[in-house]
Amino acid sequence: MQSITLEEIQPGMYLSKPLILADGTVLLHEGTEVKERYIEYLRKKGITSLFVGETETGDTVEDEEDFYDPKHKQEAMDAAHEVINHFRVGKGIQLDRVKNIVSDLIDQLSQKPENMIHLLDLRRKEEYMFSHAVNTCILSVMTGLAMGYDAKQLGELGLAAMLHDVGKIKFPRQLALQFPNYLTKHEREEYRRHSFYSLEVLRENRTLSTDVINACFQHHERWNGSGYPMGLKGDAISEYAQIISIADVYDRLIVGMPHRLPTPVYYAVAILNKAAGEYFNPAIVERFNQNVAIYPMGKTVRLNNQQSGLILGVGLKSKTTPVVRVTSSEDGSDINRIVELDLLKNPELFILDIEELYSSYAQAYADRAQVYHTKMEHA
Repeated sequence: MQSITLEEIQPGMYLSKPLILADGTVLLHEGTEVKERYIEYLRKKGITSLFVGETETGDTVEDEEDFYDPKHKQEAMDAAHEVINHFRVGKGIQLDRVKNIVSDLIDQLSQKPENMIHLLDLRRKEEYMFSHAVNTCILSVMTGLAMGYDAKQLGELGLAAMLHDVGKIKFPRQLALQFPNYLTKHEREEYRRHSFYSLEVLRENRTLSTDVINACFQHHERWNGSGYPMGLKGDAISEYAQIISIADVYDRLIVGMPHRLPTPVYYAVAILNKAAGEYFNPAIVERFNQNVAIYPMGKTVRLNNQQSGLILGVGLKSKTTPVVRVTSSEDGSDINRIVELDLLKNPELFILDIEELYSSYAQAYADRAQVYHTKMEHA
């Protein structure tokens, strides 16, 4: 394995390390065969060198899509925006449009699950309702895939996840942007009626299945019966709703709200695990955990020895112990040689926080994790 300049790269060589951009996008995966059009594209992108040689696993990637295309995320967001606005002006729900969005996301996630982290929109708060619908759909579909859902079930689950908050379009704009813990008693009662509003809206479309409608109506129900609107408990809650409720809360935590900073991903996962068996079906939480990239590839992290590094890869069975390429020493100085640490083989080392997004807030959130847990039913 060696790093050579782009001018030295020849078609037919194989990447021995993934090519990861600064924003965390995995442009080319380990084992990908270099092609002439890749070299030209990378030259235009300003990439100057690649790692080539034998891959660590010996596996090569066949029929790899050229590059991840971020337009998919924007198209889903634009479509969600269009669907909601279409309804607001009295034209009803564009069900075919929503189904097309869901179908496209299912295809992408089924073929390349690693694209989940690129499809999730973790930044856009000014149009939170739209990005939240898309994110909840993605997370729900990933969970459905882990549960072995067939195409019909995935389609219904994804559709319900996209429409789960549609009742909020009947709210005044200010109320729709609020979080339940910050509402007056009267506003909170009105807020909780959005499940009934969703029921009213969705019943107008006779082609929607009862399973989809029930999932939207019940996604605020909780495993122990403490949720709303009906106080259902355990398996009396639609399984689709059980999945969507986990995805819904998780997205609200990691994205944040207009009045609240994002919760670091690993704390959000810890909150869900703490709530398993109380607010959420523990078996589904376990399945959900199998598909959440706790430490996404390409993100910068800080270790407990104060070194910084870049996430190179995370396995399903070692999600909390990824492989890290060290980029700075304990005193913050740059490292000029390649040092890669498999945290699974170095148990004395662990990740403190994701520097890129959360270093200023990591300790504060650690202290508040228990507080979030006690408020889970309002999320």
